[in-house]
Order: sequence, then C-alpha cells, then structure tokens
Amino acid sequence: MKIQKLVLCAMLIAMCVIGANIKLMGSVAFDAAPAFIGTLLLGPMYGAVLGIFGHLTSALLAGFPLTLPIHLIVAGMMGVTMIVYGFTRQKLADKNQLIAVSVSSMVAFIFNCPLSLLALYPLMNQAVFVLFPVLAIGSICNIFVAEVVYQVLPERWKRRIAGY
Repeated sequence: MKIQKLVLCAMLIAMCVIGANIKLMGSVAFDAAPAFIGTLLLGPMYGAVLGIFGHLTSALLAGFPLTLPIHLIVAGMMGVTMIVYGFTRQKLADKNQLIAVSVSSMVAFIFNCPLSLLALYPLMNQAVFVLFPVLAIGSICNIFVAEVVYQVLPERWKRRIAGY
C-alpha cells in the first residue's frame, strides 16, 4: 500500500508542476489543487509536502517575483494550510458531508489567503492588499477544483488509497 501512495504522490507532484504553469498572476496559479486532492486522499502530511512543492515550483517558474524569502514564507503557509485543511476534514468526516466540505474549505481559504497575507505583512506592508483579490480568486478556484475532483472519484478508490 505504501508504494501505491508514493506513486499517487508522484502523480500529484507532476500535476502540481502542470498547475504551476497555469498562472493567474505572478506565482498565483493552479498548483494547489493537486495538493488539496493529495491532502484528502493521502493525508495532511502528504498534502503539506505537495503544497510546499507546488508553490515553490510555481514561484520558480515565475522567477520568484517577490523574492525568495517571501516565497519561502508562502510555501510554509501552504504546508500549514494543507495540514489544517486535512485535520479539519478528518475531524468532521463523520458529520454531515456538506458541513465537512464547507467548513474545511472555509478553513483552507482563511489559511491560504488572509492568514498567508498577514504572515507577509511585516515584509511587504500595504503591498499585501494588492495581492488579496488575485490570491482570493486563486484560492477559491484551487479549492473548488479539488473538491469537485474528489467528489467525483469512486468511493472504492478513496477507501483503497486511504487503506481502509
């Protein structure tokens, strides 16, 4: 089962690279959708690795437009976002499906957008306000794509990957 998870993780890394090439602005891209899917299928720690890798790939392809230290902070926040998103989803898994999806998606948005920008505020000051609209749209789109893909996956695949 571990090999199956590693292969899926490798495929999701490849999808992060593909998504990193679909830019909205600068390094804001569709690199996070595979990380969100990986969080749901493989768990929060795999998702954190995917989120960090995805953002750093996107930033690298954009030429680190806001400097490397900024993107390292953003990558760290992506990892934290995936961990919190995954744990929230796991805690609400036995509740109503709509509540689990809604709450975990809102938590993911809050960590991925406003809290990430708050973490950047000491380095960027008011410039973070310029990034908010594009980052908000990118976050919502990445979360939406991940949730739709996850919902259409057959339950037997989800159970088999999760190992139960």
